[in-house]
Amino acid sequence: MWQNFKPVSFSVLLTLVLACSFGCSFAGGERVFVRKVIDGDTVILEDGTRVRYLGINAPEIPHEDTPGEPFGWVATIRNRQLVQGKWVRMVSAGDKVDRFGRTLALVYLPDGRMVNEILVREGLAYFCFFGKRPPHADLLLDAQRAAIGQRAGLWAHPPRRVEPYYIGNKKTFRVHRPWCPYGRRIGRRNRVVFTKRLQAFKEGYCRCKRCLP
Repeated sequence: MWQNFKPVSFSVLLTLVLACSFGCSFAGGERVFVRKVIDGDTVILEDGTRVRYLGINAPEIPHEDTPGEPFGWVATIRNRQLVQGKWVRMVSAGDKVDRFGRTLALVYLPDGRMVNEILVREGLAYFCFFGKRPPHADLLLDAQRAAIGQRAGLWAHPPRRVEPYYIGNKKTFRVHRPWCPYGRRIGRRNRVVFTKRLQAFKEGYCRCKRCLP
């Protein structure tokens, strides 16, 4: 049996180990190269595809005549540190795209960590979804609850104006300030009232883009 055994050179062995440690970590999904980071939750791949991180929403950075939000640039810089100029694994939501034509996806680093979760856990993005609850929603929501508990990132800074209560929509999972016109239109069946702002976020509600509670 051992008479036909031929020693494997160190260089060949090293190549196999590296190939496995990199290739095996990308099992499933699609291996892609991130050419550019746009902001805290959007990137451009080498082939020009725009990818929007599924299940999260990072604070906005300034664009055109719209001012940015607190932690917008912090989230963007952190996203660049994680993925720009690197190979990642992208697990897209089928052929689903958002209204801007961006591919919605979960993105993983070679070590297996999910970028979507990292940003939420570090308090640099909100757990947020549109329509159907996304894959790994429980993981992302647990990350948000941990960030809130640790007062990480944006959770260390309360909003400039605190409301006496907040209105949630059980159908869209959006939370609104009491004066928000979108909140006022919520029917009784889908309406839920939160006495504390953080209570809504701990239950998985996302900020209304108009009133930004």
